[in-house]
Amino acid sequence: MYDRRHVLRGAAAMGLGTMFMGGVAWSRPTTPVRAILPSATHDTLGVKVLLDTPPSSAPVLKINGRAVAARKMDADGYSWGFVQSGLSAGKPHELALADERGKALRAPWQLKTLPPPDSAPDHFRVLFFTCAGGDEAGGPDGYLPVTVRRALFDRALSFSPDLAVANGDHVYWDLDTALKYRRDPVRRAQTEELYRKIAWIDQDLAFDSETNRRSVNTVAARQIASIYEDRFASVPLIFITDDHDYYENDNAGTWGYSLPPRPFIFGLQQQTQALAYPIALGRPDWGNAYEAGTVETLKIGKLLDLAFFDCRRGWSTGPNAGVLFPKAEEFLLNHIRNSTAQQYFHVPSNPFGWTAGKLGEWYADGPSESSAFHNDKGYWQQGWFEQHQRLAAALGAQRGRAGISISGDMHASAISKISRSGDIDLSANPIHTILPGTIGTATQGFPSTVRGVFPWHPSALESEDVAKIEERNGFSIVDVYPDRVTVKQFRWRPPEPVAAIASLEPYASYTINRPA
Repeated sequence: MYDRRHVLRGAAAMGLGTMFMGGVAWSRPTTPVRAILPSATHDTLGVKVLLDTPPSSAPVLKINGRAVAARKMDADGYSWGFVQSGLSAGKPHELALADERGKALRAPWQLKTLPPPDSAPDHFRVLFFTCAGGDEAGGPDGYLPVTVRRALFDRALSFSPDLAVANGDHVYWDLDTALKYRRDPVRRAQTEELYRKIAWIDQDLAFDSETNRRSVNTVAARQIASIYEDRFASVPLIFITDDHDYYENDNAGTWGYSLPPRPFIFGLQQQTQALAYPIALGRPDWGNAYEAGTVETLKIGKLLDLAFFDCRRGWSTGPNAGVLFPKAEEFLLNHIRNSTAQQYFHVPSNPFGWTAGKLGEWYADGPSESSAFHNDKGYWQQGWFEQHQRLAAALGAQRGRAGISISGDMHASAISKISRSGDIDLSANPIHTILPGTIGTATQGFPSTVRGVFPWHPSALESEDVAKIEERNGFSIVDVYPDRVTVKQFRWRPPEPVAAIASLEPYASYTINRPA
């Protein structure tokens, strides 16, 4: 009789994401390349390549005919990273991928570097979305089928964005919060059954044990690679982490706080990142990768600065509480004050401007008495809102630039303007807050269906809706010009026909003019 360890050892010879502990195959089993996830700056290209089966030797990526050094990104050899600097800015570059024998693994393609730092682009287009993860085996109230998520991506990519930003929740596979602390025993048992069928993570073993590596590989295969595949090969990607990316939800109880990530779940997140996130090229050099890994910036010539930040890893409690590390907050405040770009976006994993009564939000608001969901808001920290206030003040204090925040986490689409945040008067330069839309949610509204509450504006804010919040799937196309930013939101939700996605038109359109 085979024990589980024997089965897993034998599975190492199988293709990534093939039939594994009841799991399903990758979406394209006849193609050796399972996903291509690129990133870019003005002079550097990064490419993450995921393969179905570990090769005997490293694959070969050539940029403009010259081979780029390959880096094995995971212990088993499913993922390979390539970074080439010193390239001409703002130019398309020819990429070709082959195996160690020179056999093409894919048709050649082009990937463009971003504009030079001293250039003055007159237009740049960014695709924003959030919460693309989730296993389609999670049931009718769980996550959209992979094919539907691909359809949403394909419609978004039909608008030819220059950059795509995936803001958090790339995977949903919560451990303690799903198996021990949240919901009722029946739901926890159902979750455990699902996990054991597809990808069981054993916390009695090391996070990087063979068992857990195989499970992380399967989760990444089913929730990331299966939807991205190589459709973004010519569109640079930014991935921001959020709570579920650490294999937990943002909760607390007598047992403690689920975040910041304990070593085991941080190890799982790092494995997932190495395996299936695009290579981050814009991290600050602090000599502390743990803290620096929560921030990334990108500059588009003189036109646009973007600051992306994870509001989960830096959780702290007490008198100086924050959701960002102090160094990350200082960096972000200095970055916005020192930026000379014509436009500036804050892109946090945690939404500015709305609440669903969750513990980990910036705001003190909790769920209503009628909410069916467990309320752990008593563990919320006042310092989290005080940190929000410092960021809000910096956004509102900009001269000659609108305050713009495009957030993750909330499974909805919306646009509003914040004219007051606590005691901060923002009426002279309101913060335009955008929820870009979710890719993976399959419920008839989240958080309404699961948490029993509809998202609302926190009591500490004075806000005006521009595009009313809707719990629908979708994405936002943001066009950046020197004098304005135009936001187009696309929305869809079951039971609307899947075929309608291919011809989605903007549900809402809004222009943010640059102040004089």
